[in-house]
Order: sequence, then C-alpha cells, then structure tokens
Amino acid sequence: MKRFFAFIVLVKLLLVLFIANSYAVKGAATVYKVTMRKVELCTGSTGVDNCDNAVVIGSGDKVIDIAAVDSGAVAGSYGNAALLPLGETYTHMRVTIDRGFLMKSAAIDTGSSGNTDDCKTIASTDAMFVTDRATDKYTHVPVVAEGGTNAEMNLYMPNDNYSRCLSTTCGSVNANIDMTYGTLYATAQEQHAEGDSTDDHMLTYKLTTPYTVSLIPPTMDISFGTQEAAGAYEVNSLCQMWAEEPVVTITLK
Repeated sequence: MKRFFAFIVLVKLLLVLFIANSYAVKGAATVYKVTMRKVELCTGSTGVDNCDNAVVIGSGDKVIDIAAVDSGAVAGSYGNAALLPLGETYTHMRVTIDRGFLMKSAAIDTGSSGNTDDCKTIASTDAMFVTDRATDKYTHVPVVAEGGTNAEMNLYMPNDNYSRCLSTTCGSVNANIDMTYGTLYATAQEQHAEGDSTDDHMLTYKLTTPYTVSLIPPTMDISFGTQEAAGAYEVNSLCQMWAEEPVVTITLK
C-alpha cells in the first residue's frame, strides 16, 4: 500500500470511475498513471453539471502514478486548501481528469483458454486501431496477443456504442457496445455519447462528512492498493486489457 498525505482526497475520486468488468480477471498494476486536470469543492450538487459555489482548489495537468513508491510528493502538490473561505461548509467535490491512462500490468491468466493465460499490457501502436490511436481512441477498444513484451499501455474511456476489436489490427469488430459509466461511489458521472471527442471527464462525489473550513485545514491519510487494478479477459482468443478500480482507503484526521 502506498501512502500520501495532504489535502488530496481528490485522488480517490479520480479512480472510482474506471471501467470495472465483472467478467474480467484482475491482476496487479505496476504502473497506473492518471492525469488530473481540475478539482473543485461544492457547497451542494444535484449532478455532474452542477457544483454550487464552486471553488477550484487545483488546476492544470498533473500526472500521478499511484503504483509508484515515490508518488507522494507529486500527489501532495496538487490542491491548495488555503483557497477555501473560512466558515464555508462543503458537501461535494467535482473532479476533471483526462480520459486516457497509462498502465503496466503483471501477467494475467483469464482462465478462458490457453490462448490467454499470459495477458499483459504492451506498448500501444497505431496498428492496433482501424485508422490510428488518435482517431479511434474513444471509439475502438483494441486487443493484443498474449505473451508480448510487457510495457506501459494507453487505455481510454470509450464512448457509448463503441466497437470492440476482434483482431490485433482491428480488422473486424463487435460494434455498438453500450458504455454507461456508473455511480458506484460517485453521486454523478459524465457520460460520453457516440461521437464525443472531448478529452475531459468529470464526476461529482459526495463527501463522507461535510467539511467546514477552519484555520487548521484537515489532513487526509490516503492509501492505495493496486494489486487488482489491471483487468483482462478473452476476446476471440486474444487479450483485452482494462483499467480496474484500485483499492482506496481514506482517513480524515
């Protein structure tokens, strides 16, 4: 478990929206990079598009590898509680992240067949997509052969009605697959309709306990576990890799 200290409850919220597949076998992630873009506190919220009396406590792109031993300094530098007005009570947090992630997984056995007993992330290439990665990153989800050279792989949050590749060059697909991002932890989460090309993803989360700003800001003790943060399952005797939700524990001191 990796531990980070400071006003960084936002990091938990960045991770709850990853695609969790009940049919995927989970394994360890040795690299798990997320790009934070903006974090706001709200005095109330009725949806992802609503953040009452929003105060931005962090902005600008910041890449965090939650699987890295030395991530604490990077994570802790994002967010400034001193920006909050004294006496105000906040109940929600809205987070904006990039829809793309970088992950390096350990080898995973899907248990489906001998063709996928050594699934792992490999370096992404344009050849994995119909046109290229930049064009198809939100519309197509690639597959890879088992046993490749383990490397960081670009994984994305696809649009609704995306296509699942059925070959390593995406020469054939299963099209019009539904993608709805749920609210297992978040109170509201942005959805991406077919054709959406935006790079941002927002979610709103209700704080476990409302926070009233005082002269002494709180300390958040946040720990992450990435032992089951990579997911893989068999598609047409090939491996499809996913970013699974890591274990997150938060203590407010």
